[in-house]
Order: sequence, then C-alpha cells, then structure tokens
Amino acid sequence: MGEGPVVLHAVVVGVDRYRDPRIADLSWARRDAEAVAELVEQVHPSQRRVTLLLDEEATRRNVHVEIGERLAGEATEDDLVLLYFACHGSPETSPGPNGVDRYLVLHDTEYDHVYATGLSMERELPWLFERITGPPLVVLLVDACFSGRAGGRTFEGPRLRAARASDRAGGTVSLSELELGEGRLMVGACDDDQVARESAELGHGVFTHYLLKGPSAADEGFTVGVHRLYEEVAAAVAEHTGGRQVPVINGRSARARLPYLW
Repeated sequence: MGEGPVVLHAVVVGVDRYRDPRIADLSWARRDAEAVAELVEQVHPSQRRVTLLLDEEATRRNVHVEIGERLAGEATEDDLVLLYFACHGSPETSPGPNGVDRYLVLHDTEYDHVYATGLSMERELPWLFERITGPPLVVLLVDACFSGRAGGRTFEGPRLRAARASDRAGGTVSLSELELGEGRLMVGACDDDQVARESAELGHGVFTHYLLKGPSAADEGFTVGVHRLYEEVAAAVAEHTGGRQVPVINGRSARARLPYLW
C-alpha cells in the first residue's frame, strides 16, 4: 500500500439532451448527476477528483477518456473509484452469445446505431474496469433501465424491435449476473424488466432521489457498506413505486465500503 491519503475518484455522467432527435430527451438526469457530484464534493478537496460530464460533454469519447485513460493512469491502490450514470438505457441486438446487449445511451449515441455508438454494459464496461488496475474497489451506480418499455429512462433499439416483431430476438443476461470482476460492484436503478422512473414531484430520478437521501447512519469509521447502502435505497425505491421499481446489485468485493457522505 502507498503512503498517501485515500483519494475518491468520481466520474459522474448525466444526459437530458440528446443530439439525435429520435431519442427522447429526459427531464431530471442532468440534475441527478449534478446532485451526486455535489455529494461527492463534500470530501476534502485534497482527497477527491470529480469529473462531471453533462449533456453535450457526455460523449462516448469523453467517457472512454475519463474512465479508460485518466482513472486508469491516476487512481492508485489506496484509492476508491465511483462511477455514476443518469441517462437512457437501451437493449439492442449484438453479435454476442446472448444476442442482446444493454447500452448506456450517451449524448452522441445514434438511434439507428446504438450498437456502435452506445456504451455496452456487457462488453465495454468490463473492459474499462480492467484498465483501472490500482484501486481495490470500483462502484458503478446506474440510474437508467434496459427494458425498452415506455415511461422511463429506456428505449428499445430499432434492430431488437424488428427482431422481436418477427420473433427472432435472442435472450439476455440479467444485470445481476454480469461478470464485472473482483472488487467491482454495480447498483442499478431497477431490474431488467422494469422501468427507471423520473419524478417531477421529487425533481430527480426515483433511484437517485433515495440515493441522495442516503443510509440512516454511518457505520464505524465514518464509512458505509455498499451492500447496506443498496439495501436501504432499494427498500425506499420499492416502497415509493409500489414494487414496480426494485434496484439490483451485482459484483463482489471484500472491501465494499464508501465514505459516509450524507
């Protein structure tokens, strides 16, 4: 282990506005990301590195640069990494064994080419995680959904829609079954067949609203276990939505703790 202080590295992404007019804009994803960045910025400036990518800044290239280059080069074995995305998610056909991948839809994602211009949860995110070799813990928070259903932060990719219409669509792997590697945890806003809801009343995505409220109290040492954080947020989201939206968690780590920011 190094001798310097622990640094929390965060890349926070929020997309309300999409370049492609065929992708519906969102209402509260940008505000979600801004609020999460404000939460992380409670850490002393010498112990945090926060990159906030909003709307036009939240391109596929910029996400790759921030995670795959900057974090890979700067984050050490003493540090923690937090990644947060508030945006659309899209299921779309892929050449992989399951026939369907999930994509985070960034500002410059093209509706007709989600496979080429979105960020694949199955292929690209694990690859980006592999590049972050130093930190023992990387936590990914996703306020998006991948059901393709109307009414939330998702849309169905056009090729998958056509395949489903002709009964040629493949299967998919559950979010809770993605292989992210040791020390990599993901908390998603909802299960695969559900919708990640936005709420004008709350002024946020429902998942992010309760994430920002945080756990009821800190654990010993002014930290909070990621699994405990998940359990409290998931219970609150499920209660708020009458069980129609239930967050999921995936991954494994022997050191799954974050600073208590609330």
